[in-house]
Amino acid sequence: MPNDAIDMFEYTSPLAIVFFGVPLPNRNNPYIVLVSNDADILLRVGLGEEDKASRAVIKGLQLGWRYEIALKSFIDEVSTRLEQPLYIEIEARVSKTSYPPASSIYAAATLAIIQAVSETGGYELSADEILQAASDIDQEAGIGLDFIDALRTAMIRGKSIIYRKGEEPIVLDTKRELVLELVGEEDIGEDLSQNIQDPLASAITRLLGVNVIETANIIRELQEPDNIFQEVELNIRIENAAYYMLYGASLPDPGCKWTPSLQRVYAICKKDSKLGDPVTFTL
Repeated sequence: MPNDAIDMFEYTSPLAIVFFGVPLPNRNNPYIVLVSNDADILLRVGLGEEDKASRAVIKGLQLGWRYEIALKSFIDEVSTRLEQPLYIEIEARVSKTSYPPASSIYAAATLAIIQAVSETGGYELSADEILQAASDIDQEAGIGLDFIDALRTAMIRGKSIIYRKGEEPIVLDTKRELVLELVGEEDIGEDLSQNIQDPLASAITRLLGVNVIETANIIRELQEPDNIFQEVELNIRIENAAYYMLYGASLPDPGCKWTPSLQRVYAICKKDSKLGDPVTFTL
């Protein structure tokens, strides 16, 4: 694909992470998604046409095969919808951290692809239309993770939110900040989440949903954000235990908790843990 046949686009998105919430198959549970005010995802998208099959070139951050397969599946589905094989070159970089969650970069990259395709076609999509298009393509591509929709919604709104698929997001807007250390991803063990049936599945869903809502209430009332890991220690234990129970993830280091990524878990830790890169988020 010659360079003069490629349209180039640049986008910036705030880094967002799932702070609380555990994904459950075929269930719509809430998530708390935090947006950073000092770490940005920088994206360059090159877009052109191919004669036969779609082709994706992924540059910048190297986040593993799960990220690359998900992104290529998304691009293939975009090409199918357009009935035109595409050449898409995407480069992602992040300030403040060397190893962000793959799920966060995937969420931002897919938003950028939708924006680039619509701009090339001369269409102006609203924020809600971009979010819906990305979610629909995810479903068709076999990805369909509701926490990815949560991340996209927080990124495109630029606000930390409480999100449940199918409902209007609630903005946290406490006017406070929280420093978290972003550590990195770990493999999960045996995934038993698909094996759990009712009534146990409903009980687990309710426990984890109530846990997120209770955490959100604590955040709203919290006066000193640096104490948040102490204030929600039980809530963190519940989520870490759920990641072990459902996905076989080993317990993280003390002062840390798991968040979801692409078929893996990602560790975030309290300030001054000295385990990862400190990044500031809004509450």
